[in-house]
Amino acid sequence: MSGASGSASVSMRRADGAIVPSAWPHARINDLETLTPWRTFRWRHGQKHYSGTYWSSTMRAHVIYESRLELTRLLYADFSRDERAVFAQPFLITAEVDGKVRRHVPDFLILREGLVPLVVDVKPRELLIRPKIAFSLGWARETVEACGWDFQVWCEPPEEELANVRFLAGYRRDWLFAPDLLEELRGTDLDGATLGEAFRRLPHQPPELVRASVLHLLWSQDFSTDLSEVLSKRHVLHRGRASVLGAVLDTPRQLVAEPKGGVSEANLPHPGAVSRRTGRMSGKGAVRVGVGTRFRYDGEVVTVEEMFGAAAGNEILVKDGRGRRFRLSLREILTSGRGSVIVEEPGPASDDPGEAASVVLAQLDEGELERVRERAAHLNEVICGYRSGSPELAAPGEPRPQYAPGTPKMARYQAKADELGVGLRTVKRWVSAFHHEREAALTRDLSERPADAGGVGRADPRWVEMALEIMAEHTEASTPSQAKVIRSMRPRLEARYGKGEVRIPARATAYRWLSELEKRRPTFRLSAKRNRDIAARPSGVYGKLRPTRPGEYLLMDTNRLDVFAMDPLTLRWVQPELTVAMDWYDRCVTGLRLTPVSTKSVDVAATLFQTYRPGPAGKGWPRHSVWPDHGVPRTVLLDRDAIEGPMADAAARVTGQGAAGPALVPETLVVDHGKVYVSEHITSVCQRLGISIQPARLRTGRDKGPIERFFRTLREGLLETLPGYKGPDIYARGVNPEGEAFFFLNELEAIIREWVAVVYHHRPHDGLVDPRVPGLDLSPAVMFDHGIARAGHVEVPRDRDLGFEFLKTDWRPIHHYGVEIRSCRYNGPGLNGLRNQTSPYTGPRAKGRWPIQIDPDDISRVFFRHPETRKWHTLTWEHAPAVKFPVSEEALELARRMAAHKYRYPDDESAVAELLERWNLGLGMTMSERRIALRMAREQSAIELPSTDAADEVAALPSVAQALAAGSTADQEEEGEAGLYEGQLAGDDDDDDELDGPDPHGEGPGDEADFYADALEDA
Repeated sequence: MSGASGSASVSMRRADGAIVPSAWPHARINDLETLTPWRTFRWRHGQKHYSGTYWSSTMRAHVIYESRLELTRLLYADFSRDERAVFAQPFLITAEVDGKVRRHVPDFLILREGLVPLVVDVKPRELLIRPKIAFSLGWARETVEACGWDFQVWCEPPEEELANVRFLAGYRRDWLFAPDLLEELRGTDLDGATLGEAFRRLPHQPPELVRASVLHLLWSQDFSTDLSEVLSKRHVLHRGRASVLGAVLDTPRQLVAEPKGGVSEANLPHPGAVSRRTGRMSGKGAVRVGVGTRFRYDGEVVTVEEMFGAAAGNEILVKDGRGRRFRLSLREILTSGRGSVIVEEPGPASDDPGEAASVVLAQLDEGELERVRERAAHLNEVICGYRSGSPELAAPGEPRPQYAPGTPKMARYQAKADELGVGLRTVKRWVSAFHHEREAALTRDLSERPADAGGVGRADPRWVEMALEIMAEHTEASTPSQAKVIRSMRPRLEARYGKGEVRIPARATAYRWLSELEKRRPTFRLSAKRNRDIAARPSGVYGKLRPTRPGEYLLMDTNRLDVFAMDPLTLRWVQPELTVAMDWYDRCVTGLRLTPVSTKSVDVAATLFQTYRPGPAGKGWPRHSVWPDHGVPRTVLLDRDAIEGPMADAAARVTGQGAAGPALVPETLVVDHGKVYVSEHITSVCQRLGISIQPARLRTGRDKGPIERFFRTLREGLLETLPGYKGPDIYARGVNPEGEAFFFLNELEAIIREWVAVVYHHRPHDGLVDPRVPGLDLSPAVMFDHGIARAGHVEVPRDRDLGFEFLKTDWRPIHHYGVEIRSCRYNGPGLNGLRNQTSPYTGPRAKGRWPIQIDPDDISRVFFRHPETRKWHTLTWEHAPAVKFPVSEEALELARRMAAHKYRYPDDESAVAELLERWNLGLGMTMSERRIALRMAREQSAIELPSTDAADEVAALPSVAQALAAGSTADQEEEGEAGLYEGQLAGDDDDDDELDGPDPHGEGPGDEADFYADALEDA
């Protein structure tokens, strides 16, 4: 190959889309930090690879990858302590090669400490033999190295090593581990200790946290161990950095390509003799390995020059096509899959024609097997004199005189021919075949079975091909009948092959053959939708992600439920949507949210938030369905299992009712391509929390198979027993399911949560398997405990302000009157000192503005974090005092449109009042009724946010707050109510006199039933 000329250049893309060209020697590495990838990845239906974004602990940000093989290179770059930055799709290389302009975009650019930059191209090892790819990588290497940089081709790394690096990557986020625990482990003498001993070295600390912290220190390489074997408790720890092999290859040297025209006997180095009787190759089954033996290794031909003996095994010195010599482990080249022996002698091979003996004999019936055994006994008698083939198993009277040992061979052959009544040559042929394949060779003289043994064996292949072609044409069409396909066959066969060229079967036979083809491509029996799903299945092996610990993959999806519910605000029936988060390893549902009609990105963020901070368990739930408390400050966290007697009640009062599900720190989010899942809101949340994103392939539901199956389990196990159930399709729909809608949205969500906690988490799941104990029934809760015992527990962040991170960010300037969002003004004391100031944030989105966190479900307030104190502050809408419950963005826009038709110059206050009157929740209601409406609306809030005014986390706990409030009750009664209450509205603990006493309009407690009766009549 001719080398590339020296006119190479690189082109980079800025964040605003502008292209920055530069001559290669003058390309500035520092510019990469402000640039974006040269190209992003397109998704198409039917693609086999997985693209996504990986959160790199080296970059502290997302890095994109196009395939899972590229992800392995990112994992190794993140694991290495010498690589300080990695950029995906960094630039476009343009060079003149052989008089023609060539272009190439490398996969990664890696910056290393004390070394020149490294350009990396990732390619599967099997593709390196393709001349086009070899040529592209060759001139790219020459161009990069000519400019003083290094070049690397990355292929599949060793499986055991990759499994270990991937497992340790789950512990790469350093902020999830307690610094004091890490320092205590660093100060412990673990050099020479086994991994199991290190897990038990700190008995005073929780064992699951110690296990996770030790694995984090392995990732940070404070300690190292042998990663060439799958990690176990027997691995020995050492101080210092770990060494990994990876899968670094030079540019393909002397590549091995298949001969043109395919493989044939003429193309073999030394073709062997193939038995015409059985179709199996005869010869030796082993190959001698020594000096002169040739191997295919990593896509090139190498020749053995010397062999060495070593304590770890034999090693060989090989020479490649360019004369370079290097040593290899003989065990690795024979067992790793990277090499294979080039056979130069005849012998049996796996691709020989003919079937194995077990397959041939399995197709015989009892009569045929008996005849084969009888003939084999005759041949054994001819060969050795005994029908069993062994003197130790001699039958009475054996050996017979004509077959006794010492009798000439031809005499024995002739005696057997006379005994069986066949010719001498027939006996010779039987004996020769019997020597090569034993009993399997004796089946050739049996009568052949009919070609059509329950299938389409007798059908003309062209008829079968045409039938499958017509059936495939109806994949996107309506379901046809078999008669229609049969009628279409004859004219199309005659048009393609000519009249009378293809034999047309009888009508009954055609129906039978189509029924057989239905198994290959369902067309007639199932629904059209199901047929399309089956047709979309991959033709090869299903690819799937395999989690190794809890939290490694978090599945999220949204599905419209087959049940109707009541909206608590409009009192109308709706078909809700359920958003679910599920841990793939154990199938535990870590979060769910029910929304009316449509799901927004804040709902997805709220479901993800529940994974970190599970909601409280319901009252009256069975003890086995309640998970340990999470999110409780450490200063008041009590271990309920370690307390007995009177202290148990006190622990229950402090720690609450427990959590509704497990708390996890997800590592990778697996979602589909719905707009709410690939939105900037979700992407920014994941990047902030160190979560990678793995989108599923287009229209490939099996990439999220467990969560898709959960929706069916939910429908069959719960929803179909509820009033308002409508069925999965129009054929299963009742007469009037809308009229049966009984539960409100919040009630239906509570029912689903309880069913998940009480039933689903404790029912054995067929998809949960422990490879070491196959067949063991495991439930999601048991599998979660299994994963924690195996991989440790990464402690979730306990910050009460974590919920603010899940809100949508909007960049706004701070004026003297506050901030203005959606034509609504917000103000608060948290803005003091920053009004009319330009923010220090830079970038195309900030532009000197300040980040404001917005909850779309409640526009009455927004949130702002002070850049100096790092504390969150609530900014209140100027019209919030007129609205005593949250109003969403959609409700405000609806109110403005309604008020515009009624008023010439509407304002937000009148618009909201008009909307409340339409909802029968106007401002003229009593305080108690408005509090009831508030509770109903608050239960639909996406994320439970803490109060930014709480001075002490301990004092904010319900039990502590109740104790503190007991001493000030008398003072509150003396002061009375000075005016409208502007604080947080009351909850379910209202006093009896507030609920039952007369209101200012003279309504008594007996009017409450009449009010709700009228409301239901309006609905």
